Amino acid sequence: MLETAPKHQQRRKLDPLRYYDHYRDQRRGSSPYAGGSSFMERMSEKVASGMGSVAFLVVSSILILAWVFSNGAIHYLSTTITNIGNGKQFDPEPWILLNLIFSAVAFYTGALVIIAQKAQTRTDRANEVASALHRDELAKSQNDLLQRNTDLTEQIHILTQKLGTLTEQVHAATCRPPMSN
Repeated sequence: MLETAPKHQQRRKLDPLRYYDHYRDQRRGSSPYAGGSSFMERMSEKVASGMGSVAFLVVSSILILAWVFSNGAIHYLSTTITNIGNGKQFDPEPWILLNLIFSAVAFYTGALVIIAQKAQTRTDRANEVASALHRDELAKSQNDLLQRNTDLTEQIHILTQKLGTLTEQVHAATCRPPMSN
């Protein structure tokens, strides 16, 4: 069943979530909300956008793994396994493996926080715009209702004056003082 354009526009106009379409638009990078106005703000947003992406995490992980394996990780792993088998420390002081794990956790946590923050920033800005539009619409609607109320009050006042005049005329016509004989 096809909808006529005015009916579709009226339904859209009455939709309480009409200003929150950014939630429905799931295309990547479709939100216009992000970035600053100064050069440094724009540059920091670009760097954060690059660092706060899944592609950055994947490429960085590949580079880290390549560096670890090319830097003697196989020898380190075989030594660690041998030490564990002999009941020795598998990560002797200064605990390089533990530091590596903490560094990896910090790296991934930082990147994931940036990703989440970018998404929240876009959502917050989109919500601000939607809320502003909604407030403007409510204000206009309230002004329209107030104007209609004022117009009706003026009409009631005019009708009350006319009714008063008519009442006086009817009273004058029906309630004449008795004539003296």
